[in-house]
Amino acid sequence: MDLYLHTIIYQIIADLENVSNHYIIYARYLFFGQQMYGYEPVYLNRNSIKDLSLYEDNLRCRMMLDWGNADDSFSIVIPFEFIREIKKVNSDASGSRQTLFLQGNKQGSDSCYMPFQ
Repeated sequence: MDLYLHTIIYQIIADLENVSNHYIIYARYLFFGQQMYGYEPVYLNRNSIKDLSLYEDNLRCRMMLDWGNADDSFSIVIPFEFIREIKKVNSDASGSRQTLFLQGNKQGSDSCYMPFQ
């Protein structure tokens, strides 16, 4: 269990109450029951998710396909062990990105963590 990653996930959940907060999680996640092979982005903000549940080893949410139709959604499961990177995206005109979590690369380097600013 990576306590720093869990802390970031809890912060994301709290931040999603504010519509101006945006996050991108790069992970190998389950989409329609199929495991993604690459580290694909998942975009999270208050308008893109319908339900969000936190479990011991994963994050589950329902993503809306169309913001105008909340009933049209799909489920994804993001296992914590398959999260490679988490970025916070500023919603201002700059659109700057802040890396909050970056897992070590496959060559065996240690994980690198970037603190909240």
